[in-house]
Amino acid sequence: MRKTLLNITLLSALNCAAYDDSFEHIIVIAPMQSPLTVNTDPKLPRQPLPAQDGADLLASISGFSMVKKGAASSDPVFRGMAGSRLNIITDGGLTLGGCGSRMDPPSAYITPQTYDKVKVIKGPQTVIYGSGNSAATIVFERETERMVDDHITGFVNTVASSANRRGLNTDIKLGTADYFVRLAGSYNRADDYIDGSGTPVHSHYKRWNNDIELAYTPDDDKTISLTFGRSDGEVAYADRMMDGSLFDRTHAAISTDWALELPYVNRIEAQWYYNYVDHIMDNYSLRSFTPNMMMKNPTASNPDRRSSGAKVLLNAQFNSFNELVFGVDLQQDKHRNRISRDQFNNPVTNLNRVNDAVFNKVGVFAEHTYLFNNDQQIISGLRLDSWRARDDRQFIKAIKSTIPNPTASITRKDNLWSGFTRVVTQNNQSQYYIGLGYTERFPDYWELMGANRAATNNPSAFFVDSENTKQLDLGMLYKAHKWQANVSLFYNRISDFILIDNHFKQSSSSRNVTRNIEAQSIGFEAEASYQINENWQASSSASYVRANNLTDHTPLAQQPPLQIRLSFNYEQSNWHAGLLWTIATAQHRVSLGQGSIAGQDVGPTSGFGTLSFNARYSLSSGIDWSVGIDNLLDKTYAQHLSKSGAAVNGYEQIDKVNEPGMTLWSNINWRF
Repeated sequence: MRKTLLNITLLSALNCAAYDDSFEHIIVIAPMQSPLTVNTDPKLPRQPLPAQDGADLLASISGFSMVKKGAASSDPVFRGMAGSRLNIITDGGLTLGGCGSRMDPPSAYITPQTYDKVKVIKGPQTVIYGSGNSAATIVFERETERMVDDHITGFVNTVASSANRRGLNTDIKLGTADYFVRLAGSYNRADDYIDGSGTPVHSHYKRWNNDIELAYTPDDDKTISLTFGRSDGEVAYADRMMDGSLFDRTHAAISTDWALELPYVNRIEAQWYYNYVDHIMDNYSLRSFTPNMMMKNPTASNPDRRSSGAKVLLNAQFNSFNELVFGVDLQQDKHRNRISRDQFNNPVTNLNRVNDAVFNKVGVFAEHTYLFNNDQQIISGLRLDSWRARDDRQFIKAIKSTIPNPTASITRKDNLWSGFTRVVTQNNQSQYYIGLGYTERFPDYWELMGANRAATNNPSAFFVDSENTKQLDLGMLYKAHKWQANVSLFYNRISDFILIDNHFKQSSSSRNVTRNIEAQSIGFEAEASYQINENWQASSSASYVRANNLTDHTPLAQQPPLQIRLSFNYEQSNWHAGLLWTIATAQHRVSLGQGSIAGQDVGPTSGFGTLSFNARYSLSSGIDWSVGIDNLLDKTYAQHLSKSGAAVNGYEQIDKVNEPGMTLWSNINWRF
């Protein structure tokens, strides 16, 4: 019955698919399967250039932007919100980066092609994946379906492009009806890219990962799996004085999804996960060392972070009209750091790590679905989280010195609520919903302690208030014979919005301040496609957000401009060709020096438009070759949210991190 309810809720996902899954398609506009949820296959080729990390993939979904600092490790932004306002889940758990300045956001550790599905749930409209999802919940999933018989299935992908980029991604599954083993791995590398003016951008990188999953599947609805993986890499950045020379990640998980034969409870999901990130940033290994006032010698910083958690979820079916999903989850993470300011004579690996923060959370949650009839249902959820955080920093940096930390060894405790309710109506051609959501978000590590941030009246920001978001979401999806359209609208009011303000004037400490304000935002995402005839299709998407800082009576910082994508595609037999026109309008609504943990406004930007081309040819059953040219006219431009450029020895100083110039790429997908 649970599957029946879900199928009714997502009826338009079956009727309104934007492509036929029996063929590979180049994704230039990731289709919404409902006004609330986007589901996309990360293994499909896409334009711009096929994604090499999680943020790259999310950029193809309407409403997402990126804070660029080079070619890799960008910070994703949805509806003008970044950081922990986006709840990013992989393998059922959280991976949290180590760098206090967001050199390694969670998306930097994600290799998209090793997952089967990416689901984006907009707004605070779910409570089962964790807390704080004021902007969206993003879930990277691997399928664990039972194998029908003894065989091997797999996916192999190769990528080659300008900037000497080379990539290989594999995902192979073999076994029987009762057991299977899954092996996934990738290797991606690229040299510095060149912008449209011919200026090299300090941006080379290397990344690799491997994962293994062992599963026991005695029945179609019973699974136990064990997952283990490692990954590492190095990334050069154009926006700062240091690069990332180590991104060592170890992760493990145990999970089960088991059908039960109890009077009401018919299913249990349980999981435990562990993630360890060991990260090194330095100023000499990926660039020529240049002494400066802040770092006179070769310097290396080595934070690490252990995150672990568990979750138990139960599914109860009371009757044909009522379904309840409820459970409990736990989360703990510990952050440490060590730094050497004379790396060659006193290597950072010889130093002791020092604890600076510990976070613990216990949450209970429930989501209820009531089916009025086959065409309408109401879904509601409620969540309570008990948070504990301890500040282990004994000293903090002030303007020109190090001072005792006034919140050293202090623990703060918060009990935070989240909840939502929405009504969904659908028929064979349309789906509509209206939802109200509320979430209280605990400040994250970067807001409380990252980059030595202070409060407005305290050199420590440890007691900045939690953030409260009240949001109205509306959505519509409609499909006719030759065309379909959908739109999502939202309005929110955010109390105690956590603002990073680098220009706030205060005398007690650093000018990098975390403070609470009142804010509001309004915006939309919209998509439409029209099947002109048997061969031609036109598609478009647009997204926009307008936000205000109500406390300072200024625009809210770090908001993307209006973004539009227009595509025209021709398909015949086993080949396809298409054009993509990407447009971003000017953005003059800025607040200099203010923003989020992902970045702060550096100035207004002019608009831009770029043209790209793609083509695909099916070589044989299961093998597709696609090629493309991004930025066909070799335009020089930067995204509004991109970071300002830093002085890198041997490179021309740039005002902002520009996007690559004309980029040629080739992508081969083989499914077997």
